[in-house]
Amino acid sequence: MRTIFEARGCSVIYNLLRSLGDERPFLLPSNICPIVPATFLKARRAFHFVDIVEPDLVLNRDRCLQLLKRDPDGFAGLLFVRTYGVEANEDAFFRDLREAQPDLMIIDDKCLCRPDCDGVNLSRFADVTLFSSGHGKFVDLGFGGFAYVNEHVQYHRQEGRYSASALAALTDRYRAASAQRRPFESGDEAWLDLWQPELSWSEYRNRLQSALKQAGEHKQRLNEIYRDALPSEIQLPRKFQSWRFNIRLPQAERLVARLFQAKLFASRHYPSVSGLFSDERFVIAERLHDEVVNLFNDYNYDETKARRTTEIVIEHLDAL
Repeated sequence: MRTIFEARGCSVIYNLLRSLGDERPFLLPSNICPIVPATFLKARRAFHFVDIVEPDLVLNRDRCLQLLKRDPDGFAGLLFVRTYGVEANEDAFFRDLREAQPDLMIIDDKCLCRPDCDGVNLSRFADVTLFSSGHGKFVDLGFGGFAYVNEHVQYHRQEGRYSASALAALTDRYRAASAQRRPFESGDEAWLDLWQPELSWSEYRNRLQSALKQAGEHKQRLNEIYRDALPSEIQLPRKFQSWRFNIRLPQAERLVARLFQAKLFASRHYPSVSGLFSDERFVIAERLHDEVVNLFNDYNYDETKARRTTEIVIEHLDAL
């Protein structure tokens, strides 16, 4: 097992895809962060979306296995996203994938999970396990992605220009396309940082581990405020509450607008790819996005803001 360290998690994905001599599509979940299919497009690799399933909120395992059994040589790989950073054991599913197609590349995307700096909690059936400490992740260092990659997997760092303004422009285009539900074109601009990080892996690992304890304690304090103050019926199960504190309720967009009006914050992570990267409808991913609000529990928030947030959530519920 090799440890790969890059500027971003998607830099790892891009290098993997460009190193892979396989033109077949990957299976991706329909609620994936849009930067991932944009990375696939930049790497000129095809993909096929699968809707998620409730209550697990991850891609539909039965549908994936059905597709593989129907066409055993039809796919190059599968990228499994841990929605909201859930840490469930997926060995049984990954083993079934391996049995259905032995050469399938399985990428276990744990970018929203607590970073595992020692590689002690990895699935033995995954070819790649990916973590991130970029913007909005469990620990936000503003940069950094790393992966544990099996020895048989080809991995070559690619070269390319990088421009922060190109990344900002890409983000703006995505937001506009998402708001209008129209096709999103990522383009081939220099928005992906492929430069080798300035820190060594050892230096980065030490910095990340130092930040992990503080981040975990801060999240625990704010999560306790949310958990105690909000109705249990709107809270997602505890296994989903590590990355942020997630609630599910009617008129979620109106609640977010009220929070912003009060100079507070919340997010909607992530919209379905329907209309953006695919003409298909993904009903469960769309319903999840319509109803879920991600309440902040990182250093953008403190206990005072968290308490005020719970007050506004309850006011929102009372007004329904």
